[in-house]
Amino acid sequence: MPYPITRNAAVATFSPSTSDESLLAQIQGGDRKAFERLFHRYYKSLCHHANGLIQCQYRAEEIVSDVFVKVWKNRAKIQISTKIRYYLYTGVRNQAVDYLRKQIRERNYLGDLNGDYQSNHHCPDELLIGAEFQARVEAAIASLPPQGQRIFTLSRDEGFKYREIAEHLNISIKTVETHMRRSLIHLRACLLD
Repeated sequence: MPYPITRNAAVATFSPSTSDESLLAQIQGGDRKAFERLFHRYYKSLCHHANGLIQCQYRAEEIVSDVFVKVWKNRAKIQISTKIRYYLYTGVRNQAVDYLRKQIRERNYLGDLNGDYQSNHHCPDELLIGAEFQARVEAAIASLPPQGQRIFTLSRDEGFKYREIAEHLNISIKTVETHMRRSLIHLRACLLD
């Protein structure tokens, strides 16, 4: 089945004030234009997020497109208990992790078949080291105070700007900046040990 819209689709002018919740309700009703609005609103930042996880722009775009295809296919029965933004970022992260796991399995299998297997992709050891580093990063993030952890996650994982975080949490931008600075100092200390 072809994608509901293509990556090269012309970007129309949409009202930035249309809420995600409103778009989701329209999408659930089968509104293709609302789906395109949502796609154009998040596609670029989701690709950036996925590429940061798997380090392959082409695959990152495929992962993001797959997540949007699933949203469109399941639009009538989709139940989202959180904001659509969180839902999309979580879906992309999960797809990226699945992709990395599959890559490790395939490379291990191919490595067993041919010890001299060469590829332009990262070797399983590199992926494993990356996974171990990611686990250390996640542990360091988990050790942050709850407010700092929430702000850091909204900024780094969800792609929120400081102003958006401040509005979302009903705090000042200065507070967001302070928490981010403290969080980054804490993470550097944890990861450099």
